[in-house]
Amino acid sequence: MTVDQTEEPTSTTEAPEETTPSEPSSPPRWRRFVLPAAAAAVFAAGIFWWWSAATDEQLSQAELRDEVLIAATGHIETMNTLDYREVDEGLDAWKDVTTGTLHDQLAQVDEDERQLLADQKKISTGKVVDSAVFSLDGDTATVVASVEVTVRDDADPDAEPTLKRNRFSADVVKVGDEWLLENLQQVAVSLS
Repeated sequence: MTVDQTEEPTSTTEAPEETTPSEPSSPPRWRRFVLPAAAAAVFAAGIFWWWSAATDEQLSQAELRDEVLIAATGHIETMNTLDYREVDEGLDAWKDVTTGTLHDQLAQVDEDERQLLADQKKISTGKVVDSAVFSLDGDTATVVASVEVTVRDDADPDAEPTLKRNRFSADVVKVGDEWLLENLQQVAVSLS
């Protein structure tokens, strides 16, 4: 063999195989039904839990208890607050948060008693520091409250304000859409 005669290698390679374009693999048939069914079950369970919570009697009782407590707390603070410079306004505020016999007693405060309150030159500010609904039955409730009353004596401007701590029991009743104080009594504290 001469240089010019080179042997051409015989090709042993086979023709490339024809491939069919692969179809995207589709999810198993069961997955198409199970996942939506599971999602529907979770949705139905959520709706049921929401409905049972929304119609729960304990929830509505708790909301009513909160409503009573908020109203009574504000009213007890009002009844422990009075400024000698605005006695008429203070007594009007007291009447606005009361009903029944307590309201009638406040309405009967005469001019001499108003003048006595003004002459004392006291400014009292009540703040409920803790309270709880003791009982609740329909449109009546009893609330107990611990109240701090700060009293400033304007007759002696150099005097430090005094702080009094009292406990009260309040009977409240629903009148129309509003809870009002029907009775407010100071509770004795046992120091034993």
